[in-house]
Amino acid sequence: MKFIVLLWLFLQGIWFLGWEVGQKLLPLQPNFLGRGLFGPRAPYPLFWSRANFDGFYYVKIARDGYQYLQQAFFPGYPYFIHFLHRLSGVSYLLAALVISNLSFLLVLYFLRKLLQLKGYPANLIKKTLLVLVLFPTSFYFLAAYTESLFLLFVILSFYLLEKRRYFWSGFWAALAAYTRPVGIFMIPALWMGYYQQVSRRQLKQRLQAAREKIKGHRWRYLWQAIERRWHAFRDLFWLTLGGLGFLKYAYFLQKTQGDWLYFAHVQPGFGAQRSISKVILIYQVFWRYLKMIVTVNWHQWLYFNVWFEFLISLLFLGLLLWSWYRWQKYRLSYGWLTFASFAYLVPTLTGTFSSMPRYVLVCFPAFIVLAALLEEGGKTTWGQKIHLEKIYFVASGLLLLLTTMLFARGYWVS
Repeated sequence: MKFIVLLWLFLQGIWFLGWEVGQKLLPLQPNFLGRGLFGPRAPYPLFWSRANFDGFYYVKIARDGYQYLQQAFFPGYPYFIHFLHRLSGVSYLLAALVISNLSFLLVLYFLRKLLQLKGYPANLIKKTLLVLVLFPTSFYFLAAYTESLFLLFVILSFYLLEKRRYFWSGFWAALAAYTRPVGIFMIPALWMGYYQQVSRRQLKQRLQAAREKIKGHRWRYLWQAIERRWHAFRDLFWLTLGGLGFLKYAYFLQKTQGDWLYFAHVQPGFGAQRSISKVILIYQVFWRYLKMIVTVNWHQWLYFNVWFEFLISLLFLGLLLWSWYRWQKYRLSYGWLTFASFAYLVPTLTGTFSSMPRYVLVCFPAFIVLAALLEEGGKTTWGQKIHLEKIYFVASGLLLLLTTMLFARGYWVS
């Protein structure tokens, strides 16, 4: 626990340092700042700078309710902000920051518990937490964004699945689906995790045996099989409750906007060049970014964003593919990988990697594999010669400091 608190405090220090240095080195970009919650003379820039860009909308929804096009943001996070404000009397912004910062501390704690439950060695657990904290966009965990709260719900759901407490696993999955649209994919993820728990081997032989018995006894055997498997139907029902959070918001949109999927249909209004009318495959998105790398003027700020989004998207695609290939070696659950794959792929279907450096923060199996690869590479002769782990952590930490500076001063990062 001491190590977890130190990591949390270290990230807080990175945020403060990035904000302080950014004030001295970077001019303030006036658009999309959290100070819009208070007016141009807003006090306490150290706090409102954590609500830049989307953070402004989350806090504003909690305070004023949904307005034009804001239905793109799911209501889970604003609901908790509003609840904490009513309960404690603190400002909406402070309530948002308390929720995000406390949630991230709990993310670190329960991720450690989950990995311990799966039998990971202590050194790999520590390295996984360190990789997550030092990732170049991890400052979003401390901002007025959904990342920390959503990831907490996801990890709690998987943790309780491992403990075989299926009702509560479905409960936390429902909150995840009420907080972010990709939370709906917790349903197939929990089903896959459940399958891995109860049916690890010889499934083909058991199905063949069941088929032969049904031929001889027909409906009587089928009814007996259902009775014997009733607990499995019950467990899957509890896990499927994770979809209720998504359905609740979709029903609200149907009543207020006449469109169950209005949250998706308003996405192009935010100017991220997302395509909703057709599905764009990931290889097409990579090709689009390769063309932008060649054609965009490298003196423009956009050029940094193109490379940043492209490289992180490429890195996590490789990590997820390697995770599926070597899932046994890294002790990964089918459920974890199913969720992470959907969380990665679904945003790319809109034709862009915009915000991907932030979206991948919830793909926690990839961070486990990245930590393991760094450890394996550090044990090789060439890895020892170049100090692979140290180079990665220093480079990632410096990039984290840079992106924190940029975000705090109103520059688009993700």
